[in-house]
Amino acid sequence: MTKTSPAPDQLRPAGRATRAAIEAAARVLFADRGFEGASVRAIAAEAGVDPALVIRHFGSKEALFLRTVDTSLGIGSVIEGPLETVGRRLVAYFLDPALPGLRKRFVALAQAAHHDQVREEMVRHTAETYVAPLVPRLTGEHRELRAALAVAQLAGLLNLLFVQEDPIVSGADPETVIAIYGDAIQRLLTPESAA
Repeated sequence: MTKTSPAPDQLRPAGRATRAAIEAAARVLFADRGFEGASVRAIAAEAGVDPALVIRHFGSKEALFLRTVDTSLGIGSVIEGPLETVGRRLVAYFLDPALPGLRKRFVALAQAAHHDQVREEMVRHTAETYVAPLVPRLTGEHRELRAALAVAQLAGLLNLLFVQEDPIVSGADPETVIAIYGDAIQRLLTPESAA
């Protein structure tokens, strides 16, 4: 059972400082160790507080995780760009070596996905961040399903690269992966142009 935590604006200054210290510690540890490797005790120790305060302020480890890990992965501008090249742009975005934090965040989310609260947030996030912006721009039948399947296809690539660290995919030339996989995603989004 998840406890209801106090709203930040209802806290005294010391409580707000404690909450901020816990959030800062959680950001660091979830990024460095992933969801499973960052225990409530470790987060509390990093923040310099009693572990009970972590649960008092956030209700659960899952709620703290969702509060401190950016699930958006900054994808909005990629989705909003030209529809006819979104497949390759999506793959290129996640393969960009200048964005090393994407790997850690994806792995942390994948590790935590078996928790109901995290899974529900991921489903909501996928619907709002990927599917909803794409569907109105698509034509033809099964627009919502095609957008959701494109996201699933992208998640499969990220799983192979970041979780399984598949040597075939991770050792391939990034431009080749972008072209082949990006075009596969594109066929789901704009099947009429692939004909």
